[in-house]
Amino acid sequence: PAVMLVPLGVLAIGALGAGYLFKDLFIGGNHEHFWREAMAAAGGTEILEAMHHAPGWVAWSPTVMMAAGFVLAWYMYIRRPEVPVALARRHVLLYKFLLNKWYFDEIYDFLLVRPAMRLGRFLWKQGDGRVIDGFGPDGVSARVLDVTRSAVRLQSGYVYHYAFAMLIGVAALITWYMFTGSVH
Repeated sequence: PAVMLVPLGVLAIGALGAGYLFKDLFIGGNHEHFWREAMAAAGGTEILEAMHHAPGWVAWSPTVMMAAGFVLAWYMYIRRPEVPVALARRHVLLYKFLLNKWYFDEIYDFLLVRPAMRLGRFLWKQGDGRVIDGFGPDGVSARVLDVTRSAVRLQSGYVYHYAFAMLIGVAALITWYMFTGSVH
């Protein structure tokens, strides 16, 4: 559709124009001036020289493969659209394998995503939930609630309960002074 082709065409023309204008800075005779010592400092610059001595087929193979793919796609999807259907019926396993993108997503999910999710869940529940919150805000607030609940049980509102608590306190102080032997 035009809504996709027009923006892609504009981007392609812009990329070709920018590449043509700035090619000498990156790979032309002036690239030493542009890159200065950045390439030499990094080391491994011998590949830049080797690029200029590659066989001709290395330079042309991407273009040839692109053209072959274009012709094959045109033939199979525009000229003879029944061919892909027949191939899919004849080679069911290969069709499913290619349709599922070589099962890369499933392998990636099994090897990386699920273990990372399990590790994240473990660290969230055990590390954050039990350790950080347990010793941090949740633990402190829970201990304050425990102490206040215990203190509430001591506060009954009856005067004789308070008198008894004072009597126990005075008896404890007298016992303390008796065993330590001094007031200070």
